[in-house]
Amino acid sequence: MKVASFVIAIVFLVLTFPLTKPQPAAWNDIARVAAIESLVERGTWAIDDSPWVNATKDKVWLNGKFYSDKMPMLTLMGVGIYAPLHWAGLSLAPDCNACAYPWLARVFDALPAAITLALFFDLARRQNVATWIALLGTFALGIGTMWFPYALVLNHHIPAASAAFGSFYLIVTRREDRRAIFFAGVLAALAIAFDVLAGIVAATVGVIALVRVRREFFFFALGGALPLVLTALLDYQIAGMIIPPYMITNGYNYPGSEFPATFAGNGTPDDYAAYAFRMFLGGQGLFAYNPLLLFAIVGAIAVAWNRRHTWWIEGLAAIIGFAALCLYLATNTGNYGGNAYGERWFIPAIPLLFAFIFFAPPLSARTWKHLAWALIIPALALSLLSTWQGSQAPWQYIAPPLQMTRNINQFPFFGFKWNVH
Repeated sequence: MKVASFVIAIVFLVLTFPLTKPQPAAWNDIARVAAIESLVERGTWAIDDSPWVNATKDKVWLNGKFYSDKMPMLTLMGVGIYAPLHWAGLSLAPDCNACAYPWLARVFDALPAAITLALFFDLARRQNVATWIALLGTFALGIGTMWFPYALVLNHHIPAASAAFGSFYLIVTRREDRRAIFFAGVLAALAIAFDVLAGIVAATVGVIALVRVRREFFFFALGGALPLVLTALLDYQIAGMIIPPYMITNGYNYPGSEFPATFAGNGTPDDYAAYAFRMFLGGQGLFAYNPLLLFAIVGAIAVAWNRRHTWWIEGLAAIIGFAALCLYLATNTGNYGGNAYGERWFIPAIPLLFAFIFFAPPLSARTWKHLAWALIIPALALSLLSTWQGSQAPWQYIAPPLQMTRNINQFPFFGFKWNVH
């Protein structure tokens, strides 16, 4: 089993290696690159003197200087990778010949993504899932969701998702080991330190830990305190406050800002129903880009419905946590995550949800004759096509292969649109 997991991780890394993007291409990763470059080359969090400062709007104006609005923990870790690369002659400059960006993406996104797939397969086998079914489910997660395209660029969603799933894995498989519980707490808090939105997923894992290892929960909480305290110290170093820079609403209040002076610079939808429809089923639809997630959700609901199931608590927590994430994003955001492939804000929840796909037909069936194969095979084909499209340019909008349409003024009100030409 360990050998198979190792092989899965290596194969995934090999697939990502030639496709990793050479340079940052979105406000998101440009802002983080600017901060890493500034810390290594000028010893400051401020990005005013970075050659990238005018190429990103993901920045805040604090105390007379511009700073990246990204959470600082991953940026600080990026310094540890870029510093020796810079010493060796690699650069993060826009016109670099020997560029460090691909290596940052490989270390912080492709590698954690590969490790997560290895743990995912191992977890499936520990649940007595047949080897070929476990391989199919792992393949579906790795190549049939947003997982693969975002493993090719520097972003905080993949490491946050990997940390949250690693915490879940330890709670489910090593709940008798206090050291494992402590490390699970560290990973859950790291997910938050990488991506505040991942806090909903981390809280889900925390609830599972509270129920499953109630007597040892102190060790989980103790582990979780470490990344959070360090993040608060980094925030204070940057802004003089112990809250993340992007939560300082006045930081977005400067000439030329693309964001309102609100929490995280987020707005709200003009039409809640239309926004939610497009977010889940339409042209930006989570399930249009990742139709296999529907099977995972069915599996989680089936587990949560059966109080005798060994994963009943896990299934119930996963469904409630995912619903909370959906509700927040549908009502408190207004731009679908910006110009990017798919609904990237959901990435931290994907591996944990996918763990339940083995409890839904047809992967839960014991025969090829189950009718659900007629549904999952086309869904897998759509997912693979969508993943291939997304891997070309993860930081550009690409319509899903098949989406639902909505017209409240014309019967039958809903339809489908094929976007592949």
